[in-house]
Amino acid sequence: MISILLWALLALPLSYFLNCLWCLRRNIQAAKATGLPYVVLPWSNLNVPWLLLRPLLLPFLNKLPIQGSLWFRLLSVDWPWHEQYAVFERLRTDNFLYVSPSRNCFNTADASVIDQITRRRHDFPKPIEVYRSLDIFGKNVVSTEGNLWKHHRKTVSPPFNEKNNRMVWHESLRQARSMVKGWMVHQTNSSATIYRVADDCMKLSLYVISCAGFGVNLEWPGLEDQAAQPMANGQAIWNAEKRPRASEASGDHKLSYVDALQALLHNMLWMFILPQYLMKWLPFKAIKRSYTSYIEWGRHLRELLDNKTDDIAAGRAQEGMDLMGFLLKGAGMTSDPSRADSEKSRSKPVLSDTEIMGNAFVFLLAGHETAANSIHFSCLYLAMHLSSQRRLQKSLDRIFTSRPISEWEYERDFNALFSTMAGAVLAEELRLIPPVPAIPKCVPHNAAPQTLVINNQKHTIPPATFINLVSLAAHRNPRSWPAGPPSDARNPTHPTSNIDNDLEEFKPERWLRESAHTSDSPSEKDMYTEDAPNTATGTNSSHALHRPPRGAYIPFSEGYRACLGRRFAQVEVLAALAVIFKDYSIELGVDKYASDEEVAKMSAEERREVYNKAVEDVKVLMREKMGMLFTMQLRGANVGVRVVKRGEERFAEYQ
Repeated sequence: MISILLWALLALPLSYFLNCLWCLRRNIQAAKATGLPYVVLPWSNLNVPWLLLRPLLLPFLNKLPIQGSLWFRLLSVDWPWHEQYAVFERLRTDNFLYVSPSRNCFNTADASVIDQITRRRHDFPKPIEVYRSLDIFGKNVVSTEGNLWKHHRKTVSPPFNEKNNRMVWHESLRQARSMVKGWMVHQTNSSATIYRVADDCMKLSLYVISCAGFGVNLEWPGLEDQAAQPMANGQAIWNAEKRPRASEASGDHKLSYVDALQALLHNMLWMFILPQYLMKWLPFKAIKRSYTSYIEWGRHLRELLDNKTDDIAAGRAQEGMDLMGFLLKGAGMTSDPSRADSEKSRSKPVLSDTEIMGNAFVFLLAGHETAANSIHFSCLYLAMHLSSQRRLQKSLDRIFTSRPISEWEYERDFNALFSTMAGAVLAEELRLIPPVPAIPKCVPHNAAPQTLVINNQKHTIPPATFINLVSLAAHRNPRSWPAGPPSDARNPTHPTSNIDNDLEEFKPERWLRESAHTSDSPSEKDMYTEDAPNTATGTNSSHALHRPPRGAYIPFSEGYRACLGRRFAQVEVLAALAVIFKDYSIELGVDKYASDEEVAKMSAEERREVYNKAVEDVKVLMREKMGMLFTMQLRGANVGVRVVKRGEERFAEYQ
């Protein structure tokens, strides 16, 4: 009996191993049939055991002579960031597959191929299994496909309009002023170097979305008694007396709205790995914190939904985007019960309460991280490239002259920002660090093979093929982007990617058209008229700036599945950058190399030398500490900066 059990135990791994070999052989044959280059992996880089064991195995594996092997480097789920365009250069192609026993994955950095795929939504849908983790509160516009996606999109898209973009603009200005004020208070009362810029940008974006999208007023910590700033037309952005405080727990809540949401976002990985019934009983603090935040924010979300239902039933209007209200109205909720019943009876299936909550959650999750990261990395890049920062400040001076922030107008000033140096800074930051390193598509397993034209030849992609539109590589592809020589050929920004050109470098000036190069911007007349078409969701960059080929620049994706909140994020980021850099400068902290007293005594050359060291430190951090959970972020690292009033910079001579 024991020998039978022993043989059975031995047979299980042997059977698994043989099955993997058979699947790998089958997938290699499918890859060969495409006529495209391919790399064989022993297992998928998304294999769950590998993802869990990789941190433990890496110290050992890195000692083996496989570290430089292409297949080993592709086993990292973050390979698009670590390799950028280098993999495609190494294979001498913009299109290749990697093959594993579980799947084949087609990877492209080819603008023409990306354009074909994003135009053909039905042939190359999103692999919805990748997005199931976003369904923790309900199905949503991100995690659905086909007719169900169309139904979600029709319901979710109305609040993304120009009227509500104006609301985002004013709330972003108000919150950015509070953030900068908080920085200055911190530098006065504590350390002069700030290490919390990333966290504060997350907080700013969360506060903007909560207020502009849901009517939840979140005040900056330490500035809770600050009065609402007026809009340009003299009306209050929000009525503070009618809005509930959301920074403190109330009623029978264990966590406040903001604490519950922040805890959920910081600990959400456990929600994806473990079933909820198990999380409830496991004794580990991080898991318990994740589960508690999930329950608490779900209750807050349900209360928002119930309150909005009551408001609509009573005919009470809500200022702002009112995303929840639009979702409810899309579900057939109106202030006239008889009309609601008639609309429901003749319409297609409406959104359920869980689907409304699911869309609200995804909007908060995706929106606040995307905008926050762009603000954070724009600040870091500008601190590393002070000449571009000075050019931005001169452009802001021309746009706003001496007008106070309370007189900045969305209709006039956003287009001016989007069309000039501020828009170029945002476009360049998103080129180098898009929200996600690769956009997933697929040819479903039950679909017909799909043909793509690659280098004027037809190639057939078989069913059950995963597809990566590798935005990080497409944004650095010298076949799609004009490139100059590297700034420092002896010290390239990336050790292997584009070492013979400047496409790895932050150069927002590359986006300024020739007519703008001599004066930093178009004429004042053109500044307010030359822009992208006046659409609610906008374009990836302004028509007044450099226009890369279609498919070469996809920070918000492209085609039918392009991000609905694209213009929302652009408005928020540009408003925040304008507030920060109109009156202030950001420099890197050099505390590691010199004290304030030592810096004050340095010559211009000595200051340049010490600042170069700080810049190199940030480059290393961004190269080694970047990772992705939902969006690209620095993981486990913070960059110290100094925020100073313009004219009080310590490193004005740098660059």
